[in-house]
Amino acid sequence: MPAQRNTRPLTPPSPSRLFEDVSDRLGLTQAQREQLHTYVTVLGKWQPKLNLIGPKTWDEVWDRHVVDSLQCLDHLPHEEITPARGMADIGTGAGFPGIVVAIATGQPVTLVESDHRKAAFQLAVKTATGAPLTLMTKRVEALPNQPLDRLFARAFAPLPRLLAWCAPLIDEQTVLILHKGRTAEDEIEAARQTHGFDVESFPSLIDSDSVILRLRNIRPAR
Repeated sequence: MPAQRNTRPLTPPSPSRLFEDVSDRLGLTQAQREQLHTYVTVLGKWQPKLNLIGPKTWDEVWDRHVVDSLQCLDHLPHEEITPARGMADIGTGAGFPGIVVAIATGQPVTLVESDHRKAAFQLAVKTATGAPLTLMTKRVEALPNQPLDRLFARAFAPLPRLLAWCAPLIDEQTVLILHKGRTAEDEIEAARQTHGFDVESFPSLIDSDSVILRLRNIRPAR
C-alpha cells in the first residue's frame, strides 16, 4: 500500500530577523504582526492538505513569503491614502502578497483565485485574522470590466499574458506591482508588442535573481 500523506499541521517557525527589521521600518503595529502570525499559523494547518507553498520553503516562510510580500509596500504610489477604486491580487493562491498587503495597510484587497479549495483557505485566513479581504472565486478573464487602482501578481503569468487577461481591470490610472524573476526583461520586451507602459524595476529583498516591477500608464499599443 502507498504511504499515507502526513496531514498534521505544520508548526510555524519563529519570525525571522529580516521580518522584524522590515516590520519596524514599515511601522507595523504589534496587532498587525500578530495578524500575520495568525495567517502563517492557518497556512501551516492547510499546507499539508493543499500544498499552498513550496514544501521546502516552509522553514523560511517569513522571508520567502511574508517579507517578499511586504516589500510591495515600498513600491506603492503615495498620491492617495485610500485607493478609491480598490486593489486586487490576481491568481493569489496562498494569498501572497494580497493578504499581507491587506493586513499591513488596513486597506481592502480583493483576492482573485479560481481554485475553490484555495479560496476556502483564504476564507479561513479572513475569518481568523479579520483582514479586510474580498474573495472572488473566478478566472481573471471572467471578471467584470471594472478598472482598479492597484493590481498585484506573484508567480501568476508572463507579462504579455497577464496584461491580456487583466485587460478589464486596467486603465491608464492602474498601477501594477509584480514579482518577476530572471525573465523580467524578456517579458517586458514581449509585452511592448501589444501594450505601451512606463515600467520601473526594483531589486528584490529576498532573491538576487528577482525584481519587483511597477507598471504605470498602461495602454494598448497603437
